[in-house]
Amino acid sequence: MHLNQLKEKKSGRIFLSFQETHRVKGKNKTTTVKRIGYLDEFTSRYADPVAHFKELAKQLSIENKVEISASLDEHHTFDARYIKGDVSSHRTEGLVYHLGLLPLSQIYHELEIDYFMDNRRRYTKAKFNHNTIFQMLVFGRILFPDSKLGTWNNRHKLLGDMTFSDDDVYRSLEFFARHKTALIKHLNDRVTRNYGRDTTLMFYDVTNYYWEIDREDGIRKRGACKEHRPEPIVQMGLLMDSRDLPITYNLFPGNTNDSLTLSPTMGDVTEELGREGIVYIADKGMMSGDNRAEILINRGGYIFSNSVRKADQQTKGYVLDETGFVFNNEGTYKYKSRIVPVTIQITSQVSGKKKSIVINERQVIFWSRKYQERTRHERAQAIQKAANYGSCENNHGGNRFFKKIVVNKVDGEVLRDEDKAYVRVFDEDLLSKEEALDGYYMICTNVIGLGPDEKPFAKQSRFLSDNMFQLNRPVDAHDIIDMYRGLWRIEESFRITKSWLKARPVFVHTEASIEAHFLTCFLGLLLLRILELKTDHSIELNRMIEDLRDLQVVQESPDLFLLTQPTNVIEKIGQYFNLDLIKKRYTMQELKKMVAKTKKTS
Repeated sequence: MHLNQLKEKKSGRIFLSFQETHRVKGKNKTTTVKRIGYLDEFTSRYADPVAHFKELAKQLSIENKVEISASLDEHHTFDARYIKGDVSSHRTEGLVYHLGLLPLSQIYHELEIDYFMDNRRRYTKAKFNHNTIFQMLVFGRILFPDSKLGTWNNRHKLLGDMTFSDDDVYRSLEFFARHKTALIKHLNDRVTRNYGRDTTLMFYDVTNYYWEIDREDGIRKRGACKEHRPEPIVQMGLLMDSRDLPITYNLFPGNTNDSLTLSPTMGDVTEELGREGIVYIADKGMMSGDNRAEILINRGGYIFSNSVRKADQQTKGYVLDETGFVFNNEGTYKYKSRIVPVTIQITSQVSGKKKSIVINERQVIFWSRKYQERTRHERAQAIQKAANYGSCENNHGGNRFFKKIVVNKVDGEVLRDEDKAYVRVFDEDLLSKEEALDGYYMICTNVIGLGPDEKPFAKQSRFLSDNMFQLNRPVDAHDIIDMYRGLWRIEESFRITKSWLKARPVFVHTEASIEAHFLTCFLGLLLLRILELKTDHSIELNRMIEDLRDLQVVQESPDLFLLTQPTNVIEKIGQYFNLDLIKKRYTMQELKKMVAKTKKTS
């Protein structure tokens, strides 16, 4: 380290800084270690500021000096030869550890998952530690996602005792699956206590995960895959609170209708959180009479989207009537709402047959020019494709805008006998009806707010005798739209599990191992969302994941480890967690102390 004196041309002042020079690829590279200030600012403090800071640079160089001797002829040596088929004979020279596990470990122990696991493993005869294996699966899912065997093969990248076999990992999966319900209840208790859980609004959605197999079995069934794949899938319903923290999940056979997945999840919420008066927010896939009726019976609220195009004529007339709409200043957006009686079909608990009942419902209609333009652009593409390549064989996509007319094969006369052929004619009337509803969207809900002259009441919400769910504040149509728009966050959570946590394709096949796999994915998502919360949403989640994965130390000598690829994002995470994650070198004792620090929850 040396003192650098830089004279500014304009002011003539001399700026002081500490710098280091290193030899990189045959060239000298100088970096600034610390900016000191202008020389004239220190003349009153030191008789000779330059001499003072030069001496200080020498002292800092001595304190930070790390001597490493190396020979260009030196080779790696191994104490044992590799034997085919003997996994334990595999050796590597130079240890690599993931320091990215440190903030994750701190959250893991704040949730007291180690206490939960250790408390239940006492009643087993297993010789391995379930908690250590569970940590490996969860941290590995975030830092280096792979199959169970692949994660086990890389287990030594995680600091800690990893003396368990791959068979131990597979044996432990049934244990994790058996305690899934109790663990999620435990997690909800700890999340509420440590970070706060806002359960006024709950967001629900369904996705599915595929296996690269041909046959169906158990809950792996062929169904409507979100990724349009032909393989068997499993449905997952995920519930999330308004702070983006996952609450619970459930697995269903791949051929299960989306609307049938909500009821079991609502039952879990009542049991696990022990509360009513919840507003469930979901897309039109949950818009069934049974789901709405169950929410009303439980004295709750719902906000579901619905299809304008499939609505009855009276509702379409209300949508297209300009009366009552509130516009924005640019005229690119408008909305209105009304409360009307609607008829829904519910399943009788006695006969199992459908019956009709009438409920009061609030319909919120909004229109967006951007949504209208996108719809028309996509339709135009579909029609053009059908015009070029379509046929009379189906009515999908753009083909439905072409009427099929029977004509005489010879002269084109319209006939009804056997001597006929099909001719496609563009349906202008259908296009006109479709375009009239472009840009419109409908939300159905029973949520209302305080009236203009209504005084606030004691509770946060209350269920009224007309089946309306009233919040203790004014709630206009735009408020309902804003609540519904929060649903995109749960869609983002699905993208995280699929893209970042690589939850699919799935390689395990028994129901217990499948449940355990998704339990580790669920917990990985929860840890990431809490990481996002603890850093005040000041860093993009994908950036945190990338940088935590790159944060590794490499063994430089028997007791010294060199940190690779730290970033200013890592520095910021370390500040939030009170962890020193940007030191250039660590001793093994320092690494162990950092791991131990993350396990202290007090």
